[in-house]
Amino acid sequence: MDKSDKIARVRVLLVSFATQAVVGFADYATGYELNLDVLYFIPISICAWHLTRVEVIISAVLGALTWGYADIRSGHQYPSHAYLYWNIFVSFSSLIILGLVIKSLRDNLRKQALARRELEKTLADLRQSAEEIQKLQSKLQVVCAWTKRIRVEGKWMTFEEFLQNHLKIKLSHSISPEATGQFIKEVDEMTNSGQTTNA
Repeated sequence: MDKSDKIARVRVLLVSFATQAVVGFADYATGYELNLDVLYFIPISICAWHLTRVEVIISAVLGALTWGYADIRSGHQYPSHAYLYWNIFVSFSSLIILGLVIKSLRDNLRKQALARRELEKTLADLRQSAEEIQKLQSKLQVVCAWTKRIRVEGKWMTFEEFLQNHLKIKLSHSISPEATGQFIKEVDEMTNSGQTTNA
């Protein structure tokens, strides 16, 4: 991650936290009678769209704690602290679920965009190869009867070079059964002639 990415991430975090603080203050100022829970979705959504999963979790924790603090400061009385803790947990759960869903959606959109760019590049390569093949098909290709090299646009090259450079075909090398048989035959002949000489 380069410096500009870090600066952008810090800016997003600051915007998210500032939005959270504003929502928390508005929640406190309006009192517990007016429910502003949905506004806490704004900062978590900002984090989820731009930042990592860890930062989404941190934002969800801070959002739930901000809501709980605003609720207490606004004078909301509970018959037991367990109710307050439960409400904070529910707030956290709703924020984390929303944040992770948005994060997953954003990641999928990025993957689709990347796959689309790769597909476009592949199609461009295929178009270029098709044009190259059509151009080669329209001309008479000259092959050296002795070296079996091919002349393309005034340049002599091997068939491997031709296939790789003009048709974009990936090659590997092996030995055909005929060549293997010929090699074994030559080795046997050399071995037999060596034994005859020694005798």
